[in-house]
Amino acid sequence: MSANDIHARLEAALRELQLAEKNAVLLFGEMMRRMLYQDLGYSSIQTYAAEALGFTPSKTSQFVRLAGALEELPRLRRSVAAGELGWTKAREVAKVATPESEERWITEAERSSSRSLEEKVGLRGNGLGRRRGWTISRGWILPNRRWTRNSTMCRSR
Repeated sequence: MSANDIHARLEAALRELQLAEKNAVLLFGEMMRRMLYQDLGYSSIQTYAAEALGFTPSKTSQFVRLAGALEELPRLRRSVAAGELGWTKAREVAKVATPESEERWITEAERSSSRSLEEKVGLRGNGLGRRRGWTISRGWILPNRRWTRNSTMCRSR
């Protein structure tokens, strides 16, 4: 195979990888939101992710944060679902966006390279754990919501 052939195949594989990441985080969010991991015998999303999916704690944390943010940020969710915004950029936007600033951050992500967006988010100095509506619990950064069995989300008090 020529260099051009290998390059074309590599680009195609990377596009497939981005699609798989998008689908995985959306499905993970559904599993988390509806607490379907309990139907499979797991007591928590973290246990399910580690034991059933082989996720590291870091990967689980990334998926929990992004899936939670996608519930709170509908425009970001639509951008990810439509393939307009990839996993890396969506993860960065989720760190700082609020429902009020979501549109601005998505626009910034669409205009910026991943590296540039990471720098802008870092300069913002507002990591996800400090984002309004989020809390740190037992080492996990989680939305200040509890997930209920009937697929609705209720504010924690």
